[in-house]
Amino acid sequence: MTPFAGLFAADAVYEVPFLGERIEGRDAVVATLAAGGVRARSAGLTKAQVTTTLAESGFVVELVVSGPGVEFPSSVGILTVAGGEITSYRDYPDTSAAAKFGSSSSGSERGVKPHSPQTAE
Repeated sequence: MTPFAGLFAADAVYEVPFLGERIEGRDAVVATLAAGGVRARSAGLTKAQVTTTLAESGFVVELVVSGPGVEFPSSVGILTVAGGEITSYRDYPDTSAAAKFGSSSSGSERGVKPHSPQTAE
């Protein structure tokens, strides 16, 4: 088991409520998240800025993704933790920004900001 997979409970659930998706079980959740990373990298997204906020039952993550010449808010996730493991991950992706990124070669549409070389890392 990878260190990342070890963060999830065996019966963890990953949901994308607005899309009606529900994935159950650690292996399926980790595979789903890994596949999303592969898709992002194949689309040219190479970095993710993660902001975490502690909550009573876990934490909230805000993701901003970027690649050469583009940056946009990717999603907000609500993660529930019990017994030191992630038991639930509810993901609320910015489907509008992702769709604009996918259909725009310049990335200059609303919500998808051109990323200057000075701020790229």
